[in-house]
Amino acid sequence: MLRLREGAPLDYGFCRDVVTLYHPVFGEAFACRRVVFRGAYMDLRETAGTDAVETKSERRCFLLLPCGGERPRWSPPGEAALLEDEDWFRLEPGDRVLLGEGPQIGTREEWRRFVPAQVPGLAAVREVAVKRWQGKECHVEAQTEWYKHW
Repeated sequence: MLRLREGAPLDYGFCRDVVTLYHPVFGEAFACRRVVFRGAYMDLRETAGTDAVETKSERRCFLLLPCGGERPRWSPPGEAALLEDEDWFRLEPGDRVLLGEGPQIGTREEWRRFVPAQVPGLAAVREVAVKRWQGKECHVEAQTEWYKHW
């Protein structure tokens, strides 16, 4: 007889990285939500390939963020999150992720200078995928691009 354990069938024990998530809000006033996420997995990799015309090199990053429990919960784009509730995060294309604990970003000018080419360990989010188990979000996966500092 097959028995399934309670909860998602995934073990997030390998998620031991600390990352800082940055989600800007542009409007009349600029705001940037900063969340220090403990218990993430961030894999930086460099790939290269050659086709008939050229050699291409890409620097990508895979990010996995388990949701809920002791970790912040996912708040989908377009859904109003409670401002007084500090235990949530949102991630969309164009947001930034920094390996480790990063600084506060308070102005548009600071955001313009906060780019992967200038900040070691910083990556820009390209794609976001929310993974669910039994109708509840269990983790968020993101593909990012990062700049290699020599």
